[in-house]
Amino acid sequence: MNRRRINCAAGMVLLAVANGLTLGTPQWTPTPTKNLQVLEKAINGRELVATMRGFTRGLGVRCQHCHVFRGDDPDDLNAFDFASDEKASKQTARTMLRMLFAINNDYLKNVGEPPTAGNTKVTCYSCHRGEKRPLTDRPDRQ
Repeated sequence: MNRRRINCAAGMVLLAVANGLTLGTPQWTPTPTKNLQVLEKAINGRELVATMRGFTRGLGVRCQHCHVFRGDDPDDLNAFDFASDEKASKQTARTMLRMLFAINNDYLKNVGEPPTAGNTKVTCYSCHRGEKRPLTDRPDRQ
């Protein structure tokens, strides 16, 4: 089950890569992870950064949308308290991830053709399309 969650997160990252993101070597190395509640606790730093980049691309946000920032330069990743649960949007992200895992691993498990290796059928981008709120939730869209 945990391997499925990593595969789901990897699928989101692959979607971001398909949209022009090149992962390469991260310029910043994360500190050891703390307070992971949905993602695999054993996720390595490179995978975690790639997963978070996929979230930022899928929702059109930056790190400070979910994570507490205590500094002057939002590009200084050392000024973030990534473990903090202070922001409600972080809890929302966890809930949405659980929903995504359930959709892909339970509800769509035997529906249609299986996704290609490393991909998932539904990702954050499927609904958000680069927006903070899903497009189906926007009053200006029908």
